[in-house]
Amino acid sequence: MMWRSDAAAGFTLVELLVVLVLISFLSSLVFISVSSGILKSEKTRFLTTFSQGLVHARTASLGRGETVRFQIDSAERSFSVADKTLGEIPETLQIEANGVLTLAQGRYGIAFYPDGSSSGGEIDITENGSLVERITIDRILGIITRETPGS
Repeated sequence: MMWRSDAAAGFTLVELLVVLVLISFLSSLVFISVSSGILKSEKTRFLTTFSQGLVHARTASLGRGETVRFQIDSAERSFSVADKTLGEIPETLQIEANGVLTLAQGRYGIAFYPDGSSSGGEIDITENGSLVERITIDRILGIITRETPGS
């Protein structure tokens, strides 16, 4: 039996380059898809944590029988309850508040009182100028309502 070298059995340089281009194109599509999913999940995680922080402040106030403040620090881009930082505000999001307390320069808050009421206010969370979510805190009952545009 004779070993035969067949020139057509291998790949040409052009075929290999085409395969490499296809692989790099597909991997870039996967990267873009994954990175946009990560940004979306970061925003969702922030919205959930932010809302839970408000609920936590209200619940703590009712449970302890004392005033508890939910605070937003615009300089540090963070939010906290009773001086315990709960999270950071992502760079892609902006927070605009109406009717909330001004605690200090760049620090804003909502006070929850032991009788269930609050200082109230409205918090708009925006991204690139469009509303992502509006959170309304009722003054009399302290109820926290989340509104998402289009829902």
